[in-house]
Amino acid sequence: MSGSHSGLREVIEAIQATQRPVALAVTGGGSLALNWLLGHPGASRSITDAQIPYHEAALAEYLEQEGPHPTNPETARRMAQVACQRAGRHTSRSDAAGVGVTAALTTSRQRRGADRASLVVRANERYHLRQVAFDKDAVDRQQQERALSLALVDLLAAAFETRRVDDPCPEWVSITDSQIPVDLPLEDLLAGRVPAIEWNGESATAEPSRHERLLVAGSFNPIHAGHLGLASTAGHLSGREPILELSVQNVDKPPLGYDEVWMRWESVREHELGLIVTGEPTFDGKARLFPGCDFAIGCDTAQRVIEPRYYGSVQKMELALDELLEGGSRFFVAGRVWQGSYRGLESMEISSRHRPLFVGIPEASFRVDISSSELRQSGGLA
Repeated sequence: MSGSHSGLREVIEAIQATQRPVALAVTGGGSLALNWLLGHPGASRSITDAQIPYHEAALAEYLEQEGPHPTNPETARRMAQVACQRAGRHTSRSDAAGVGVTAALTTSRQRRGADRASLVVRANERYHLRQVAFDKDAVDRQQQERALSLALVDLLAAAFETRRVDDPCPEWVSITDSQIPVDLPLEDLLAGRVPAIEWNGESATAEPSRHERLLVAGSFNPIHAGHLGLASTAGHLSGREPILELSVQNVDKPPLGYDEVWMRWESVREHELGLIVTGEPTFDGKARLFPGCDFAIGCDTAQRVIEPRYYGSVQKMELALDELLEGGSRFFVAGRVWQGSYRGLESMEISSRHRPLFVGIPEASFRVDISSSELRQSGGLA
């Protein structure tokens, strides 16, 4: 370990002394840490597998999911999840750990975005996340690689609760750490193994009840009084128990990662509501998962339900709405202040054929002039 950081040998020895099986996968950076870990005598006591899926196709094969796989915490988390599964499978040990790293270090070619890396260790039923940001053009790639690898070994030591690296962060590096519990149903959903999960209280299931559901669809970023009031009012009108529904896929926005979904569930749980999470961005797709379900939405969302551009053509839109109608679904639509004025269902142009799909919520029964985007812009809370 020539030229190694002061105390690094002892840190690696402490990790190995746990004899805890760990598999690692790194892409874009972090390979020096693999060299340190594997080059230390006794590496086989802990390291079961080390992979560098550098090409996008290699990374897709490793994750068993088509890309793109950007340099972000979700990609690193998925890599750590797969690595942990591999370590457990290779050793039949329940205490196996996995490490995932994805990095965008300084390069000679043009690349959008900052020099950065996402590091994740899956251990002790938790995800240990570390975001590393490099001051652009401060140092060369070799120095970034070294700092990244030190940060990786230190994060692994922190997850294993062993001796830490002394001063792993130079002044041109900033580090942000966080932790999130491991939730097996959510892992399965994001890996595409299940289509929906349901959280209620402290428990989660990958087999939610499918019948007579009232789904209050939204992003809940953050949850606010409008969501709560809409859920209560639509529940009264429909005669069904409302539950919030969040999709990790959205036709207008990037997909949600594990940490984002978990944080939104944490905020929902404070209000003693349940949450269904799906991978379905469309309402007809959601209705296939929950046959005959009702939806509670705002007028702005209802307008998107009848816009052909979200389906690809008028014909595809009509087929989707026909399917919803024939399946017995309904949309309970609340008015919203939209483009400067209050608009309800009556302001929408809906064909007579599909008008029975929509039920207007009277303004006297429910009106809350607030939105998640306004709260985010103002820095306000629910």
